[in-house]
Amino acid sequence: MAGSVFYKRYICRCVLPLLLAALLAACSSTKHLEKDQYLLWKNKIVLKNETPMPNKGELKENLDNLVVQQPNSNFMGITVVKIPKKLWAYNRRYKRLHTRPDSLLPKSVQRPVIFDSLTMPQSEQNMKNYLFNQGFFYARVHDTVVFRKKKAYTTYTVETGPNYKIDRINYNIDDSAIAAVVRGASDATRLKKGTIFTYSLLEEERSRITTAVNNNGYRRFNLENITFKIDTIDRSIFKIGASPFENAVNYISRTAKRKGTLDIDIIIRKADDSLSYNKYTISKITVYPDYGGAEDRNDTNMITRNIKGVEFKYHSEYVLPRVLYRHMFLAPGNTYSKADEERTISRMGGLGIFHYIRVQFRENRVTRDSLDCSIYLNRAQKYDFSTNFEVSNGTTYDLGNSLSLNFRNKNFLRGANLLTISASGGIELYYDENLADDLYKRFQLLTQYYGINASLDFPKFVAPVASSIFSNSNLPHTVISVGENVIHRINYFQLLNTSATFSYNWRESETKTWTLTPAFINKIRLPEKELTDSFQKVLSSNEYLSNSYKQTFIEGENISFRFDNSARRKGRSYSYLRVAFEEAGGVLKGARKLGYALNQLYTLQDTNFAQYTKYDLDARHYFAIRKSVMALRFNGGVGIPYGPPWTLPYIKQYFAGGPYSLRGWRIRSLGPGSYRKSLTEKVNQIDLTGDIKLEANAEYRFPVMPLFAGAVKMNGALFADAGNIWLANPDTAYAGGELAMDKLGQDIAMDLGIGSRFEIASFLTVRVDMAIPVKKPYVHTNSGWVFKDIAPFDNGWRAENVVFSFSIGYPF
Repeated sequence: MAGSVFYKRYICRCVLPLLLAALLAACSSTKHLEKDQYLLWKNKIVLKNETPMPNKGELKENLDNLVVQQPNSNFMGITVVKIPKKLWAYNRRYKRLHTRPDSLLPKSVQRPVIFDSLTMPQSEQNMKNYLFNQGFFYARVHDTVVFRKKKAYTTYTVETGPNYKIDRINYNIDDSAIAAVVRGASDATRLKKGTIFTYSLLEEERSRITTAVNNNGYRRFNLENITFKIDTIDRSIFKIGASPFENAVNYISRTAKRKGTLDIDIIIRKADDSLSYNKYTISKITVYPDYGGAEDRNDTNMITRNIKGVEFKYHSEYVLPRVLYRHMFLAPGNTYSKADEERTISRMGGLGIFHYIRVQFRENRVTRDSLDCSIYLNRAQKYDFSTNFEVSNGTTYDLGNSLSLNFRNKNFLRGANLLTISASGGIELYYDENLADDLYKRFQLLTQYYGINASLDFPKFVAPVASSIFSNSNLPHTVISVGENVIHRINYFQLLNTSATFSYNWRESETKTWTLTPAFINKIRLPEKELTDSFQKVLSSNEYLSNSYKQTFIEGENISFRFDNSARRKGRSYSYLRVAFEEAGGVLKGARKLGYALNQLYTLQDTNFAQYTKYDLDARHYFAIRKSVMALRFNGGVGIPYGPPWTLPYIKQYFAGGPYSLRGWRIRSLGPGSYRKSLTEKVNQIDLTGDIKLEANAEYRFPVMPLFAGAVKMNGALFADAGNIWLANPDTAYAGGELAMDKLGQDIAMDLGIGSRFEIASFLTVRVDMAIPVKKPYVHTNSGWVFKDIAPFDNGWRAENVVFSFSIGYPF
């Protein structure tokens, strides 16, 4: 009965207003049309194909985008219910706006899209061209239109017909040296027997072959040297640049039509450029590290230094020449390679010490087989200083602010080493209306935190072995960092964390990155004079907390792998994966067993050292849907203590809730498991943490509207989060906090929410999210689902359940 009442309330309060808005928008959308005009209300694509098609949805969406006339845009991209918000806004101000030219209309309005039947043939042609490029050579498109109540509804029925598979690939090359290069690089081709043919594959193959030939010294070889012939038609040769219908369907032989397969000839000719088959060698390289202008080329007063045939000319030693030499892939005597040229530019740019980088080649006009190379580098500002101020709120506090000061030297010791020093501090306040009548006195200091951190990033591997065993193409870096940070929880404790790390990171490929930390150190200290009696009492009654907050020495190592193909698949669906492993205590445990002096030192100091292993996984996939994105993430981690104190250190524990986790709970307020703080416990007393974390998130992101003449883009989001944290071992202080498979379903928390993202000038994203919990692990009725309790007009319910979060950047 209660559920029935809830759904009636939901329909009355949420669904009916939406339907009413849609009805009002629909009724008013045509009121300014003339007698013979119709508003284009909907385009429909009906796709008919002879065989199963795995990418049917994507194909249908692409065809829809090719329709010349598109209906007025919908509110927040909603397609189930038609609400043309911009058209409605235009009609409201019709008298003022209808005489204005389109260029002067506000971006928040849109004129009615008047149906034009003359655009339909062009839409058909666009679809046929696209389908032809996708290998559907005999596609047919039929259009119909229905007029109803001053609205036009168009339907495009698309019969794709069969598409073809590649049978044989033949090479027809008029030069044996070029032929050897092409065949040597053929393993990377996507033109393979059995692959479904599309013209985009030919474009990709032409670029791939051109790149392979360029990388083997043939600098002037280009796309125009390559053409294709489909099947065995001799009368003309297909060229990529031409329109598909200029090449005609007759290119596909009748035999091919019966078989459903194609033969492709790849034809390479010298073409119009007589030098396109000349192979070039680099004869001379000159580098200008502080290039000031054309006069530097002939300035005899510049300092000159030669490293293995590379000449460096500069006014002052802004950066050590050997550093630049180490980041070069071009060398005298080497065969020219386009890839080496691009990698040199990329590596020089990655140093961060130059405004611009330009590589220029000059051919020897006599021999026509050698190149002089000049690399021009314009120095950037060496130092920069920045500040950052933030205001925030969280579970343990009601109002917080922080200030950080950051100094960077981008060319430390003239080695393109990046030195960063940052100092930060902040406070957290909690609000209690019972403290005083004065509003300002109701805020009490809860936490103070401050620290200083420094890091030094070397653009190379710093290792006790020869650097020649590492490849510069992997963009190697060595990072050393140290820091001292203090958290002072007023009336409870003071925690000091001294840290140091030594790490390597490098790229395996364009999409794969590794980070290896052979050693990291954290020393956690809680001065006894800062521990209050009340906090000591809490620790004495809670073994898990007592172990978490012990003075601890952490020494360990970790490694992580990251895959990210977003740059390669820009504008399309892409994936992200991060896998990490961390271990601590193994070295110290071995030292203790061997009786080293190190063991005696820590025994005398009565300092514990942490012993654990951690495994982390962050997997994401982003589905591109027109102008929208569906983002999915699974995030999990397991920490396993394998020695005393049998608990992860506080700084290594997992937590749930907050703007980057389950947004229906404030940060560190959920879990572990089905545990819930009693009403007598202070919310701001102790953070809730655990040894295991499982979390899944789904977020649909869509554009809403531009603001301030397009300087700010407002985007919307609908999201759902699920997950929790757990303890690795049962603890009486946290009833239900351990992970057990028979109650995993009960322990999973879930929330739903809506949010806005404001992209400011394409470099900063401010995010506002509102979420409510819909499944609470600590509610033991109805498996934790609390839909029936939702009461958005009840002040008490909103205060307890509606969570707003303000943050920078996307949650994932």
